[in-house]
Amino acid sequence: MSAQPEAMTPLAMQLPQSRSGLRGWIAASVSRQLTLGLVLALLLSAGVMLVLAVGISQNAVRSEHESSARRMAKLFEASLQNAMLKRDLTGLSTIVAALGDVPGVERARLLEPQGAVRFASQATVVGTSAQDELNGLCLTAGCPTPQPQLVWRANPNGEQLHMAYPVLNQPRCMQCHGTPDQHPVNGVLLLDFAPVSTASFGSRSAGMLLGAGLAALALFAALMSMTLRRRVSQPLAALAEAADQLAVGDMDTRVNSSSEDELGRVSRSFDRMAGRLENMVGTLREERRFLQSMVDAIPDPVLVIGPDFRIRLANQAYAQLLGHALDGVVGQCCHRISRGSAAPCPSTLLTCPVAEMRQHPQPVRSLMTLQKAGGGTVEVDIEAAPFITNQGERLTVEVMRPLDRSIQFSQQQRLSTIGLLANGVAHEIHNPLASIRLALQACLRGLRHDEMRSDELIDYLQLVDTEIDRCVLTTQRLLQMSQAPSPTLHAVSINAALGDVMALLSEEFRARHVTVQLEGMAEDEQVLGDKAELRQVLVNLLHNALHAMPKGGQIHVRTEASTDDATLKLSVQDTGSGIAPENLPLIFMPFFSHRIDGQRGTGLGLAICKAAMDRFGGTIDVTSQQGVGSTFTLTLRRSTPP
Repeated sequence: MSAQPEAMTPLAMQLPQSRSGLRGWIAASVSRQLTLGLVLALLLSAGVMLVLAVGISQNAVRSEHESSARRMAKLFEASLQNAMLKRDLTGLSTIVAALGDVPGVERARLLEPQGAVRFASQATVVGTSAQDELNGLCLTAGCPTPQPQLVWRANPNGEQLHMAYPVLNQPRCMQCHGTPDQHPVNGVLLLDFAPVSTASFGSRSAGMLLGAGLAALALFAALMSMTLRRRVSQPLAALAEAADQLAVGDMDTRVNSSSEDELGRVSRSFDRMAGRLENMVGTLREERRFLQSMVDAIPDPVLVIGPDFRIRLANQAYAQLLGHALDGVVGQCCHRISRGSAAPCPSTLLTCPVAEMRQHPQPVRSLMTLQKAGGGTVEVDIEAAPFITNQGERLTVEVMRPLDRSIQFSQQQRLSTIGLLANGVAHEIHNPLASIRLALQACLRGLRHDEMRSDELIDYLQLVDTEIDRCVLTTQRLLQMSQAPSPTLHAVSINAALGDVMALLSEEFRARHVTVQLEGMAEDEQVLGDKAELRQVLVNLLHNALHAMPKGGQIHVRTEASTDDATLKLSVQDTGSGIAPENLPLIFMPFFSHRIDGQRGTGLGLAICKAAMDRFGGTIDVTSQQGVGSTFTLTLRRSTPP
């Protein structure tokens, strides 16, 4: 959560990075993608059509050449038969030679049924055998009527048509060739035509077809591009721009489309959604402002930390405590802001509330030293508790109390302690005042009736003077308790301090049925310390003993010198309920309170005692047994060791 929620929205997100180059240019527009898809589909169709056109063109060329070859062979067949009937060998040779000179014919040969070349357009091949040219033709008796055989053969200049045309035997040729049943074929006319390039003709046809297709494709693509741009691309671009503006937090953005098609309906639905989202974000901002104002009203520093150690929420008290700006705190790691560390606090050296919440989701307490922004440190007492969101995320809520605000001895704390002694102080002053009043009344009666002797008057006045001294002594004790501590340590009489405290608490001891035993007192024992602070420590220890014995008991106060005579030990032992072992490590922590009488204390008494003993250069220790009692021992430095 942010300290300034209006600067952020839940829709704020990082937009995807645009790709560069042609691919990115195409990916940035739906109309370009659709146009590209259509162009590719049409190009594929044109390619298929081109392949089919080339194949059809080549087949057409072959069919035309084959038909021409049959017609030519049929035409010359009659001439050959007439020459054969006349036995005009010269005419046959002339006819074959003329056939070889026909344009488009490369060579002509007339073969006998056995494969020998009888006549040819090229005289050099006459008499040679061309039996291999007759493969596939059945020319003997008993075979079906042979049909012309046309074969296309590959040639360096293209494809060459080769035709073997059987010249059938007729009854009028029986005199020379026998009956058609015995000799069905008189000969075979072989024609080799000039090579033709069917591929070039197909390529020209395909080129014309492709050009026409590309022209139609260009026209179609232009019309489709215009339609897509107007009906699809522009509405989508407006919708995308509005979505981008909404994503970066512009809640006022709208498409305002008047179209009645699907994109128009989507745009109007987007506008309605944006309106509802604007209302929700406005409500959320108000709730965040209220939450921030509420936590800012808390006087103690407050943090809400996520499981990733990042601060989700902080109040002004925390920012002021460490000297940071509030908007520079939220979103940062707690260990970086609070301790100036790049890594989380090591759990082996101190108690990290966030780490503790991961293992044991229950309230925890910790003392920690925080780093201020401008230098220096501050000791804080942290109370932390887990908080689980609706999404199941476990957060840590921390409340801090600076120790310098709660532990150091202040005038207000001492006056508060004096307030606790009001009952005993009133009794100490009331009794002397009552005695003074009785003595003065007796003096007035005696003097008024002239019945009092001078020695009696002197006795009454001495009594008044004595009781006034008692009142003055009580007020002096109170003044010593209320004095501000001295910046330097000085010699303090341990007996005087203990005597003043016992006098102030004597009435409370009597009211609670508690007896006090003093042991080992020496009149001239002095320790290094402060008069007011030492009395404060003794009052706190004796008060704690009283609270531990709500039904009465005994308090044993004992002083003794250490073995090296450099220090003095003062112990306060009670017969109360004792302290539970699990609470012993916590009793000197600020704000820890666990009184047996059920009342809630401030939790500062023992913390103040420990702070004072640290300033004196001494120590405070405790031993306790439940059901038996507790003993607190002060170790104080002697001002002048013997």
